[in-house]
Amino acid sequence: MKKRNLFFLFCFVAACTLMASCKKDKNKEDEDPDANLPALTNVIGYWRGTYTPGNTDYAFLVKEEDNVIIVYANSADTTNAEKAYGIWTFDPATKKFTSYYAYDQERKYSTTGTLIHRRLEGTWGPQLSTTGGGTYTVRFIQ
Repeated sequence: MKKRNLFFLFCFVAACTLMASCKKDKNKEDEDPDANLPALTNVIGYWRGTYTPGNTDYAFLVKEEDNVIIVYANSADTTNAEKAYGIWTFDPATKKFTSYYAYDQERKYSTTGTLIHRRLEGTWGPQLSTTGGGTYTVRFIQ
């Protein structure tokens, strides 16, 4: 009987240890890889991430001159991705980012988002609506 109780105690301790180690692994995955880098104060540069629905690759090239943005859809590969061109705004006080871009006469989109440390997170939609399409998250690359 004591061996049986000892066996159950061992199984309980093993299960608790396994659950604790899995929880630590998950927290490491959720950590921001840029946490030790300084926070950004502007949005100029190349950003890469995904948008939903579909978790599809997505990238922004935010240019300073004339507030031009190039959006790379369905691939962050800037050579092969479908490209849209548009304009952007950024308010450093509120850290709000907006953009409007078009692939062609029929496919025009808008985004709104917030600069959070070194990420832009927000929503997108058709035409001048910044909602109704889904969400996006892009991380500053360079």
